[in-house]
Amino acid sequence: MSDVFGEPGFARLPDGRRLQYVSQGSGRPVVILESGLGASRTEWALVMPAIAGHTRVVAYDRAGLGGSDPDPRRRDLERMVDDLDHLLDHLGADSYVLAGHSLGGPIIRLYAATRPERVAGLVLIDQAAEDLDLYYRRGQRAVVLGMQSAMAGLASVGVKVVPAEIRRLVKLFPPEMGEVALAEMGRPSEIRATRAEYAALAEGFARLRDSPAPLPDVPVTAITGGRRTSKLEKRLHPQLLASHRRQVASVRQGRHVVAERSGHMVPQDQPDLVIEEILRLVGKA
Repeated sequence: MSDVFGEPGFARLPDGRRLQYVSQGSGRPVVILESGLGASRTEWALVMPAIAGHTRVVAYDRAGLGGSDPDPRRRDLERMVDDLDHLLDHLGADSYVLAGHSLGGPIIRLYAATRPERVAGLVLIDQAAEDLDLYYRRGQRAVVLGMQSAMAGLASVGVKVVPAEIRRLVKLFPPEMGEVALAEMGRPSEIRATRAEYAALAEGFARLRDSPAPLPDVPVTAITGGRRTSKLEKRLHPQLLASHRRQVASVRQGRHVVAERSGHMVPQDQPDLVIEEILRLVGKA
């Protein structure tokens, strides 16, 4: 079956589940793109083709998203890292540059700490920061989970709820990619998978906060979105900026970059910067 985002494939996991991935280009090191909370391979529509001109690049759907099977187990951070490990087993390369957006940042950091011999570099793109108290507020978590349940219920009766900001971003995609992305986002299964990731987020982040995962001695770039618009974003931005800077300060080859024209969604608003930083690490590898 063809996929407008690349050559499709499936990785079979030990428990029988399948993860769908798409691949473009050829060469080493292989670039792996890890999406944000509830996002699939479609997040990388504007990044993959440019990377593919230099080396092989792979984006995939975490459990329950896109074309991947749902996971009956709790979707905590360690479980997602295990799935990534099995995907890389399937792909079979000996060296990877990992790029993760938002939740994808902690996932690839924890993976790099677990399997440092496989990692040639990391690009952390406006990554979620486990040291922000935002993720541990019970009231806020309850509201978000309730909204996600309501959206899944609406989707099950044919009512799609896609936020205006997501629709804006998808309009930046080539039309055929935008159509696929919007169609998948509105599915009940997609919303349930997003809710499953969010439901386990705080406990996984708390473990990472309390037992930080040391990064390997490889080039690490942290990109922080510089354009914040809402009151909450503006209030949290200094903490987020400080957290990202601490991450790269902990490694010898750390680098921090501000995406001045982007908010949180840097892969869509400033894909050129994401491409530049990934290719810089590909060149170093």
